[in-house]
Amino acid sequence: MLVLLTTVGHRRFALDCADVVEVLPVVAHRPAGVGPAWLMGLINVRGQLLPLVDLSVIVEGRATTLRLASRIVVLRLEGELFDGAATRVGLLVPDLAGPFERSFTGEGAHPGFSFAGASHLGPTVADEHGMVQLLRCRRLLEGDAVLRELPLSGVDGHGDGAGIDAGRAGRDGRGA
Repeated sequence: MLVLLTTVGHRRFALDCADVVEVLPVVAHRPAGVGPAWLMGLINVRGQLLPLVDLSVIVEGRATTLRLASRIVVLRLEGELFDGAATRVGLLVPDLAGPFERSFTGEGAHPGFSFAGASHLGPTVADEHGMVQLLRCRRLLEGDAVLRELPLSGVDGHGDGAGIDAGRAGRDGRGA
């Protein structure tokens, strides 16, 4: 599986490139003002307004500290949360590296834990830099019905990862 790697706190996570539409530098956003802590607000991506979500709040409970390596990963999400429709969401990550090839199903992989509130946490593998856990991007926001009320932009069908700008990501797999 082709993945992008990010580090939140001291934990490394992988984002499946199949869910990634494009990678952007951090841009100004309009604050939401209300809603869950992970909802930062809206960003304008070439005329389309997309919700901006902070990954650090989702997995660690505190906001991302912005730095030069921070990026917005535009994800294509679909499923129950969006009534089966596909939508795009900007995901703020502290840093980004890749793309890299990783197998989360081979020998030595841990399948992950199944419990309420953690459906987004997938299998974990070890590599030369430590452990890395797959984030199930399509499940990141499951269970948060508040997102149903947001005006979400539709997807134009390009969710194949072709928009990934590998030149903006680091190359060593450890993040910045």
